[in-house]
Order: sequence, then C-alpha cells, then structure tokens
Amino acid sequence: MLTRTPCLALVLTSTFGLFGADFSMSVTDKNYLHTQGFSVFLYDSTYHPIFVDQKNTAMEMILHGKRIATNGDVRLMPTPEQWDLVATLKGRQPDKANNRLTANLAFPTFDLSYTLEIAAEPGGVKVSINLDKPLPEILAGRAGFNLEFLPSLYMGKAYLVDGHKAGIFPRTPNDPMVKVLPLAGEPKKAYYLEDWDRAKGYTQPLPFAEGKSITLGIDDPLSRVTVKSDTAPLLLFDGRNRAQNGWFVLRSLIPAGKTTGAIVWHIRPDVIPNWTRPPMIAHSQVGYGPAFSKVAVLELDPLYNAPKTAAVLRLMEDGSYKQAFEDLSLRPHPGCATSIRSSTSPPSKTPASTSLSTPVSEPRPFPSRLTSTPTPGSTASASTWPFKWTTSPSAKATASGMALRTSTTAAWPPSASNSTAGTRPPQPMASTKAVTVSPA
Repeated sequence: MLTRTPCLALVLTSTFGLFGADFSMSVTDKNYLHTQGFSVFLYDSTYHPIFVDQKNTAMEMILHGKRIATNGDVRLMPTPEQWDLVATLKGRQPDKANNRLTANLAFPTFDLSYTLEIAAEPGGVKVSINLDKPLPEILAGRAGFNLEFLPSLYMGKAYLVDGHKAGIFPRTPNDPMVKVLPLAGEPKKAYYLEDWDRAKGYTQPLPFAEGKSITLGIDDPLSRVTVKSDTAPLLLFDGRNRAQNGWFVLRSLIPAGKTTGAIVWHIRPDVIPNWTRPPMIAHSQVGYGPAFSKVAVLELDPLYNAPKTAAVLRLMEDGSYKQAFEDLSLRPHPGCATSIRSSTSPPSKTPASTSLSTPVSEPRPFPSRLTSTPTPGSTASASTWPFKWTTSPSAKATASGMALRTSTTAAWPPSASNSTAGTRPPQPMASTKAVTVSPA
C-alpha cells in the first residue's frame, strides 16, 4: 500500500494540471453563455407548476455535448424531490455588455427575495446568490444553493476534494439518513404527499463529501469540472437515497446575516480546445419497406469539418461491409431545416439539409457511417411495416436512418477533437442534413 500511494498522488497531481485552461464566454443572441464546447443556461425553461421535478431548468451546464448539471438554484432541502417547494421566477435579464445572466427569484411564503447571477470569467463562470435582505431565521441551515449533476455520467468515476482527498461516485446510494421535518409555515402538501413523507420518515441523506473545492469526473476529460466556493463549504449529496430519479447534488448553505455575495462559486470545466460534436445519423426504428425510398438525417455541428460525400454499406453475413452506393452530394436543402439544441452551435448558424434517394430492395441490414465506425443498422424488409406504430405510408417512407460512409476525398480520419462521443444537448442550433439515397 505504501508503495502505491506516491503513484496515486502523482496521477492526481498531473491530471489536476490539465484543468483551468482559460477561455472566454459570451452571452449569445439566444440569451445563454457560450464558448465552443461549453454552454450555461439560466431559466431557459421553468418548473412545471405542479410536479416541479423535471431536470431541465434553472441553471444548466452543457459540457462537450452532454448536459452534465441542471436545476441550479436556491432550495430548502439537500436533495429535493417531486413536489418540494421551489422559488418563484420573477424575471431574468441577459447582459451582453458584461456577459452575465441574472434571474430574480423569491420564496414569498418566507419573505425571501434574491438574485441568481452567472457571470463569465476566465476559464468558466462565477455564480452568485445576492439576497435583498438577510436570510430569515427560520431558513437558517435550510436554504442553500443546489446544483444537480447527472448520475449516469459520474457514477463510478472519481472526484477530488480540496486537491487531495479522492473518492469514487457511488453506483448505488447507501448514505446515512437524518430526519428533516417540514418548516413551520411551509405550504401544506396534498394528503398523499404527506403520507409519502411520513412513510419515508422525513429523511434526508448526509453528504458523502465536503470541502471548499470539489472536482467531479477527475478521470474523465469529457466531464471533468471543478467547483470552488468563496463562501460556505461545498456539500456533495446523493439524491438517489431519497428518490429514484435523484441526482448527485452539490450544495452550499446560505449563511445568516449576509446579503450580497451570500453564495459565490467559481465553476471551471476542462474544455477540450476546438471540440465539435460528432455527427449524428438518425435511424428508422423499424426499418424500411424494400420498395420505398430510404431517408437518412444527418445532424452536424456547424463547426465540424464534415465530409462532402457519403456512401451506403451492406452488412454481410460474416460481419463485413460491402459498398452498396456512394458519391452522395450533401447539398443544402433549407426546406428540411430543423431547430434542435447543441452546445457547440452558435445560434447565428442556420440548419442545413440535403435530399437524395435510392430504392434499396434487398432485405438486409444497412448500417450508417459518416465517421470511421458504422452506426447500428436499419433494415430493408417486407416484414418491416406490421411493427410500425403509424399506418401512414408517407410517414413510413420518410422514416429516418440509412447507411452512410465518408468519401475518401474528405479529410480522414477525423481529428481527435471530432471523434469524442456526445449526446444532443439543450438549446443552440445545429446543422441538419436530411439524406435520401439514390442509385448510381
């Protein structure tokens, strides 16, 4: 064990040296903070007025094409769940001159009003909670700023506290629980919600990590992010102890007696320079009838250096690929443009699409390839249609997905920055190409 300790320290220290490459963020025309590979939203959407349990509002962060964190705001529980009280949004203001987002919020029941401010700073953002007046006594030890991180992205990965205390995000929640009773004057819940809370014993988990600085995903360059607090300590909770849809919650309690800068966090993601989201090729979930045209939809980051042509491949019995068609010209087709969310797509970039067609009549899987690895295949088969949930032949004929491959005339293989995996995140516009394959 003693011989391994220096090695572990060396790895953590050398990895930590990768953090904090300075970059600048700016407020876009769509009113969110953005730099290539990283975006921050503030109340781009709002909580449902009844359920208030969705994970897509308040402060959200998109890193390398994945939404890593959401629901950043003041909450009255360490790991709030469905129907728990949320603040009332009074308004939000984007400030392009100072690259800052501000939301005005309140808990009218407790006479608490405040602003949530997210400002760009070198290498990340500064998050501040500013109260109109000191925290009401009843909320001391209860009101805090929460930011929820996606469990499926971080569980099993490492975190680092204060630069030297390491741990692993648990795959299964198993933290000690403590009783946290409802606040006096808190709006009364429906009877079945009261029954639920009583059955669970009004419990909340204890934090499994605490410090002034926490780095999440230290071993994952695509999701690594460091949060530092200038005010109260950072507490890391596992919301799955309380609810099956719980996330990892990073939280700082609001101190009594403070107003301006009651909470101040500095968030610095490790952004890969010149990162672009890999191409996405949509697939029909049920395949295609042999006699119908086959349509594929290519979704491209506007900054991605996309190949100019593509090809259809046929998947053979031995697992090899045989070319069925190639030399497709991906010409712009504005009529098929769609608006989707992307962390790397400036809103000034308008979507583009292209249409081509071919009947592929042989009943066989046809995987897609626009990058070096083919995607899972769609099929052309006469037995496809009975499994379709719509009866419209025209809808069936335009189902997405086809086998595509890059032309040898394009730059290949793609650069490392273009080969990282990512999912479609919320908000900005992305380039879309609708491709129908036609015979040579």
